[in-house]
Amino acid sequence: MFMIEKGGVATYQNGCDDLVYLVTTVETLIEQQLKVVFSDRNAVLSLARFTDNVRDLDDLIDWELMQAQYWYNTPDFPDRKERRMAECLVHDRVPWRAFTHVATRTKHTAERVQSVLGSVGATTPVIVRPSWYF
Repeated sequence: MFMIEKGGVATYQNGCDDLVYLVTTVETLIEQQLKVVFSDRNAVLSLARFTDNVRDLDDLIDWELMQAQYWYNTPDFPDRKERRMAECLVHDRVPWRAFTHVATRTKHTAERVQSVLGSVGATTPVIVRPSWYF
């Protein structure tokens, strides 16, 4: 998303205002009986560790790093960026009922999303969270 915001994606030059987050929780995914796997960093990296057991998350994920506003690499921690990209992956698909809400950067986009959702009878809450974007 940072690259999109800075114009670094040649195939998409519209910035982040039209991008939305489809939000869920690990608890919701488990309740929906979806097959999930968690990684401790970007999942494509050979160093990535994985688990499908939610009880392992506190040992797998660096929660302090997840809460940090800035997560650039440092000399002491040269892998902070890749660890900040820890993932929760769902096999096949995530059904719409598993999304707890939709987040947008602007009120204008939220209104557009609410209109689309309303047109298909979805009542998923839409919230504006500019701080979630670059």
